[in-house]
Amino acid sequence: MTVYVESIVEDASAETDQALALLESKKKAWAALPLSAKIDLLDEVRGRLIDKMVTWGRLGADAKASTDGELVKLEMFTSVTIPAAYIHKLLLTLRTLAATGKAPQLPVRTTASGQLAVQVFPTNQDRTKLLLPGASAELVLRPEIKEVRQAEPYDVDGLVKEGREGLCVVLGAGNHGMLALRDVLMCLYERGQVVAVKPHPLWFKWHAVTDYIMQPLIQAGFVRSFYLPDVAATQALVYHPKVDCVHMTGGTATHDAIVWGSSAEEQQRRRLANDPLLKVPITSELGCVTPFMVAGWTFTASQLQAQGENLVVAMTSNVGCNCNSAKVLVLPGDWPQEAAFLEKVRAVLRGTPMDPPYYTGIQKRYQAFKERYPRSEVIEGPPRKASREGLGPNLPYLINIMDELPADPKAEYAFNVEPFAPVLTVVRLPTRGPEEFLEAATRFANEQLWGTLSCVLVLHPELEKAHPKAAQKAIDNLRYGVVAVNAWAAVSCAMGSCTWGAYAGDQTIADVVSGLGVVGNTYMIEGLQKAVFRTPVEGPAVPKPIKFQNVPWRIVQAVLGFIVGGWYGALGALWAQ
Repeated sequence: MTVYVESIVEDASAETDQALALLESKKKAWAALPLSAKIDLLDEVRGRLIDKMVTWGRLGADAKASTDGELVKLEMFTSVTIPAAYIHKLLLTLRTLAATGKAPQLPVRTTASGQLAVQVFPTNQDRTKLLLPGASAELVLRPEIKEVRQAEPYDVDGLVKEGREGLCVVLGAGNHGMLALRDVLMCLYERGQVVAVKPHPLWFKWHAVTDYIMQPLIQAGFVRSFYLPDVAATQALVYHPKVDCVHMTGGTATHDAIVWGSSAEEQQRRRLANDPLLKVPITSELGCVTPFMVAGWTFTASQLQAQGENLVVAMTSNVGCNCNSAKVLVLPGDWPQEAAFLEKVRAVLRGTPMDPPYYTGIQKRYQAFKERYPRSEVIEGPPRKASREGLGPNLPYLINIMDELPADPKAEYAFNVEPFAPVLTVVRLPTRGPEEFLEAATRFANEQLWGTLSCVLVLHPELEKAHPKAAQKAIDNLRYGVVAVNAWAAVSCAMGSCTWGAYAGDQTIADVVSGLGVVGNTYMIEGLQKAVFRTPVEGPAVPKPIKFQNVPWRIVQAVLGFIVGGWYGALGALWAQ
């Protein structure tokens, strides 16, 4: 019913109308801008990342209701490194495209299933490999794709192809501010579109610094930030007739409200009529009940410790409010080291600070999980004091160990509801030997857990040597957008080489599951199915709790400066605001 959409648009403020008109007028200008000029603008953005990094860190911690110095440093670290890694890889692709008319040519192999897999990490030009020794990453193409195609939005002269230009609305995530910055750059450079970005209200102050970072693009008229106060104003932006597409990071419920309407009744009516409220394409990065699978083997004490820390970081980071947060630990029922591993996990949890429960609805979701599983083990870490009132108590970590698999996994709460809270469910599969477990764990993750965004599979190197076909079959058959072997999938998202998004299956806007499309496709490879990221079972590439307490501010600033701009950047970062 277009009348509803028109009524929303009529409520758009004159400022929003005017801003969108200006953006629309820049669509063809961006498409026709020489690639060298696009590169210069992006390089200016990169150079600005370090200017206000301390302010970024403080505002990021403030958004998460904390003034704790360690959390400030952590927010500063993630706010800078993730966009920096993305921009570095994107600049490499764009400069190669400008110089040769082609994107960087990467090693390609054919998998056992006949699919093409492109190696995106490590590469000779990538200094990130020094930080992730032993890590590798491939992008696997869909079965029907028989040749690697790159940089499709661009002509050989580096201009955006006719018909590719557009105006995209980017709806920023509520759990991380830096994701909106990456999404803006993705729309501009990977798609050839100008951008209207609407940050989440929680991140308004943080995003104001991002406006400084993006100033070269804003001043040129290719990007505009919309600080909209309420749902009605956001609807007026999203459904505006000048908007060509939407990209969002958030939850499935939000996606469905945008696409099908705000009430259950309206959604049902529109679905039956195949009449979406949103009339333009939408891409999305949504949620997942993320599995963390450990294939049984004889691990050393240090390997168990490394993977215990890996799991805890994946479970507790950002109070468990991540789309890739570990939610279901899948173990073999015949693993002799299960008790030792779980004790490692408990010990790490006891030393992991309980951050303020800042995210909207987290107390309610946590209590719902606790009521469903009243026998859950409660583990407390040292609490971090909240910087604002009204959030409720800090949340101890919950471990829900299932004695046996439920009779109806499809109806099991923990398998189907993403809690967005610091909780973990543990299941044991009744299997014997690693090959049987790998097959059963793959089937369980694919068929019984909601979502297809990312998963973690822990494989001991000796297991892979002893059972190479079974290990590779599991990696190949897991239907997740990122299959991370031995490390939390967030590392792949942060390195700038791997794509991030749901597995390219049969999802549609009517049944979107974990989303449509990918972000972070810095090599601009078409036809992607999933990414496979691998690290050793222990070592620097495997995440562990970051301890910033004793690291001087100047050291953190210098390291971030080096990541952004080499030695010159390290020196400049010492004067960051």
